[in-house]
Order: sequence, then structure tokens, then C-alpha cells
Amino acid sequence: MDFPEIKCKSLADQAYEYLSASIIEGKIKAGEKLVEKDLCQKFGISRSPLRECFRILEADGLIAINPRRGAYARKLLRKDVEDIFIVRTKLESLAAKLAVPNITENEIGTFNDLIIKMDEAVAKGNTKSFIELNDAFHNIFIEASNNEILKNNLKNPGKGIWRRVSILYFHSPLALDLSSNKHKEIVEAFIKKDSISVERLVEEHLERAQNHLLSSLPF
Repeated sequence: MDFPEIKCKSLADQAYEYLSASIIEGKIKAGEKLVEKDLCQKFGISRSPLRECFRILEADGLIAINPRRGAYARKLLRKDVEDIFIVRTKLESLAAKLAVPNITENEIGTFNDLIIKMDEAVAKGNTKSFIELNDAFHNIFIEASNNEILKNNLKNPGKGIWRRVSILYFHSPLALDLSSNKHKEIVEAFIKKDSISVERLVEEHLERAQNHLLSSLPF
């Protein structure tokens, strides 16, 4: 009998998840130093795996490492927002276009279920739930693109910065309503198998999010 593989997270993985979530959610503030000695004691790990964790956090754009200052939470810059949106807009709109011939009726149903749940989250002011539902919505057409290189590029580079940007955006005024309305238009275009409209709508959706975020933050 075959049994499913059980993956246990290492202490270093747990340290990464804790630190990345704390920086993304603002519990660790920009400029705050990450003291190696304290963190080694907190997570029960040696300096070697902690420094590997730091290297991944740095690659994600969440911390900066200075030979003299050590590691500290990185401030999100206006250029970070502009750079990540340029990449996400082009890649997600391409993924949506490629997904059009592959989207099934079941996935259309899932889109609509997610929109209903997003509307409920908006009504309750539940931003955390909305973000999770929004991610699920976008992941449907990213997966349906059937392009592994594209999917990997959307999942990995700059993911820390993208999560920070997403949280900031969805906490900004009117963001939930703007996002939910555009999702409905995108689904209609998928139903019509209109790849040109799908690509354009996803691009407009992300460009509007960028402009709204940049206008609401004090960079």
C-alpha cells in the first residue's frame, strides 16, 4: 500500500514562516533589527540555518543585510510597488489569456462562488478573508494557463514584496469594492471565451490597483 508523503517543517522553515509573516503583516516594523542571538534562542536553531533563513528573506525583498548593521526589516519603497506591479501585470494578464481555452464550467462556477464570498467579506469588512479569496480567484486562471514557466515566475520572484503590497492595497479605501467589481467583468469575458478582453481586463485590474495604492500611500 502506498502512503502519502508526510512533510515535516524544519525549525528553520518555521522561523522563515514566522519572520516573513511578521514583516508582511507589519508586526516587525521597517528598520527593526533582527538580532541573531535572540532569534536563535526563540526558534531553537543555530546561526547557520538562521542565516540561510535570512538569505531567503532577503531574496524575497523582506529584509536587508548590512555587514555592519546586520539584518533588519526592509522598508517598502515606491519603486518596489512600481517594479512588482509591472511584472505581475504582464505575467498575470498573459496567464489569463492563455487560460481562456482551458477554463471549464466547474472553474466558472468556482469563480462565481468566490465572488459571492468576496462580496460577503466586503460586507463584513473582513479584509483577511477577502485577500485569501482574491488569491484563490487569481490562482484559478494562473493554473489554467498550463504554462509551468509562467506559473513558477508568478509564484516565486518578489513574493514577499507582493504579499506586502497586496495587504497594503486591500487595506486602502475602496480597494475591496473596486477589486470585486472587476472580477465579475473578468468572469464574463471567460464565459464568452474572449481572450483579448480577458487579457485587457486583468491588465486594467492590476494597473488600477497600482494607481490606487500609489495614490494612497505616503512614499
